Amino acid sequence: MASELAAAQQIAELRRELAGAQAALRCAEQRLADQKEYYQAVLDHLKVNVAVFDTEHRFQVVNAKSFSNPELREWVIGKTNDEYCAHRGVAPEIGATRRRLLAQVIETGAETSWEETLQTADGPCQLLRYYVPVLDAAGAVRMVVGTGTDITKRRLAEQKLEEQREFFEFTLNHIPSDIGVFDAQGRYLFVNANGIKDPNKRAWVLGKDNFEYCAEYGYPQTLAEERQERLHEAFRERRLVTFEEAFDRPEGIRHQMRCLQPVFNPDGSPRMVVAYGLDITERVATERALRHAKLAAESAVRARELFLANMSHEIRTPMNAILGMSQLLAKTPLAPDQDSYRQAITTSAEHLLVIINDILDLSKLEAGKMALEHVGFTPVHLLAEIEQTLHYKAEEKSLRLLTRVDAAVPRVLLGDPYRIRQVLLNLAGNAIKFTEAGYVSITCTYAPDPDGKGGEVVFRVADTGIGIEPEYVQNIFNEFSQADSSVTRKFGGTGLGLSICRNLLKLMGSDVQLESELNKGTVMYFGLRLPLGTPEDLAPKNVLPPDNSVRRHLRNKQVLLVEDNRFNRQIAKTFLTHAHVQVTEAEHGAMAVELAQHTRFDLILMDIQMPVMDGYAATALLRQQLGLTTPIIALTANAVKGEREKCLAAGMDSYLAKPFKEEELLKVVSEWALPPGSLPATEPAGADDAPVFLLAPAPPVEVPAGRLYAVDELLSVGQGDSEFVAFMLETFVESCEEAILNLRQGLDQADLTLLKTTAHTLLPNLVHLRAQHLLPPVDALDKWEGSFRSDELQLLVNTITMLLRDIITQIKLDTIA
Repeated sequence: MASELAAAQQIAELRRELAGAQAALRCAEQRLADQKEYYQAVLDHLKVNVAVFDTEHRFQVVNAKSFSNPELREWVIGKTNDEYCAHRGVAPEIGATRRRLLAQVIETGAETSWEETLQTADGPCQLLRYYVPVLDAAGAVRMVVGTGTDITKRRLAEQKLEEQREFFEFTLNHIPSDIGVFDAQGRYLFVNANGIKDPNKRAWVLGKDNFEYCAEYGYPQTLAEERQERLHEAFRERRLVTFEEAFDRPEGIRHQMRCLQPVFNPDGSPRMVVAYGLDITERVATERALRHAKLAAESAVRARELFLANMSHEIRTPMNAILGMSQLLAKTPLAPDQDSYRQAITTSAEHLLVIINDILDLSKLEAGKMALEHVGFTPVHLLAEIEQTLHYKAEEKSLRLLTRVDAAVPRVLLGDPYRIRQVLLNLAGNAIKFTEAGYVSITCTYAPDPDGKGGEVVFRVADTGIGIEPEYVQNIFNEFSQADSSVTRKFGGTGLGLSICRNLLKLMGSDVQLESELNKGTVMYFGLRLPLGTPEDLAPKNVLPPDNSVRRHLRNKQVLLVEDNRFNRQIAKTFLTHAHVQVTEAEHGAMAVELAQHTRFDLILMDIQMPVMDGYAATALLRQQLGLTTPIIALTANAVKGEREKCLAAGMDSYLAKPFKEEELLKVVSEWALPPGSLPATEPAGADDAPVFLLAPAPPVEVPAGRLYAVDELLSVGQGDSEFVAFMLETFVESCEEAILNLRQGLDQADLTLLKTTAHTLLPNLVHLRAQHLLPPVDALDKWEGSFRSDELQLLVNTITMLLRDIITQIKLDTIA
């Protein structure tokens, strides 16, 4: 019984232990289930696909992200990836890739990743998959954890970003300028194809700075330093920085304008610099060409001023003789017709002098117009002077010249009589030229305004000449225009006169009208609205009658007349002798200096342009070396603006332009030769002594077209001696060839003095041979200012050399011929 009881107790104890074990097992199972549920919940809430495989490629665990269908998740456990792919209809190549990569991971124990694209109901889905092995303690693969991340949106964004990058890069590569982006340290972040054309260089340079770039491709270190400093300057000054660079390329030097625009972060720290460069080679070439054109234009202006100065001297010298001799002729007994001839000569010469003064007024020429006078004049006298001027011309052709001023025309009007006279002389002169028989009439009528303060004066020129065909009437006032070529051959002329008349009348607010009938005559007329004047409006004329007190005060004054021209000396001497002035003559400045050392003079009249020693040099010697204080008056035919100031600056006391009249010479002599305060007042003459204005003189003869030089001056100097001309041409060729060598040497040695000296030596020879086309560049080199600028001087010297070789070739060809 006891044994049975013990056995029963043991059984009961075993049962209790079993129950406890079962309870513990249930607890462990519950905990395991809880943990599984916990980890499964974690896996199911991951945003990536998770699947665990054993080494037999069977699914052990999957999360809800992998398979949203619970039945499919339950079914797939224990199945291989191949079975799943076959069940789901996954593309065979995808299944094969999965199997291959899974086997690779199990074999190597190294994780792997890949991308795959699955076709879904919503379209292609791109996944980034990973196989990560889990190893046991021995290092063997225990299982493989596979993950998959949906990267469809990311890939779409990256694709769009890449498309945008390609678009902007494509756009930037097609912009015709260098574009680069640098970081805050000056390293390249981007450069377009125009900046670096070689794609390998373009790829290599990213992340490099300018020092590395220049060192790699052999550019000067100074270029890198300059660029890096400019980048720092842009950040430092927080502004756009611009500068220029020049590069030597196979096609020549290229110029770039570099622009650096700094970009900053929101906190103000440097972020990047956007750099762009513009090719300004053409602009630099244009600017250089403009500078050369400006230089050539300035040279042309200087040449024109020199030409005008010389022409002033050449024209005024004979004009001085004409006017002077005319005045001297008036002091001799003359028959009435002789005196009439003399008056016509004087009137025409005075008119020509007015035109010369206008031509020499550079400001008028530059402005392209002339200023109008507003002075009193008498229409009756105006037409009388025109009749006197044209009388002999009409008489030569047996024409009647009729002038008539209507009684209603006021005695004095206010306007520009010189311009009116010029127009009437041109119209009437043309009428006489184109009329073979009959008459030419010049009439003046007047239509007063109702208020009586002014009116319209109508001047009319009529003739019985050849007339003008209707089709030519509209063009007859154009420059260089005549009815037809036969008119030019028969009657001559340039066709400029009527155009000048129309322009002058337009300045006065009028225009010329024309009525003509072929072979019956022509009428030209114009109207001017002019206010009334009074006798007080007529300009007084200062004259010195024979008994004038100025002449008496000048008696026995000692005057040294320095003038190389015999006619001018004779005229001035006669004027002064009539005033009982004692005149001593000198033909040039050196003779004047010699005379002034031994003789005391009250006044010196000094010409400017003279041989041996000119007026400036003579004045300098008299003032500085001899200490002479005698008044010196400049006599010059150069009436160009600024000449008077130049004479005064040279030490002269006053200035008198040639040609001068007797009273003008005596007036200036009396002002400086008489003691201060003793100058008597001049006496006005009659108000009717109005000056006369004639047509402009013919332009100077130019070198014939196609010719590079002319020998007329050499012939004149050599008095027609052809051997002399040939010798001078040979000498000129030698000097040109020497000049070409000197110019080249001056360029090679950067010797600006040699270049200028060579040009200065050439100038007189070119003037004598009238090689006008060479004067502007040679004069520009002669007057070169500033430092030695190689590019500009190279162009100038090349131009001169080419022109010199052309003229040498022509001279040699002419000599052989």
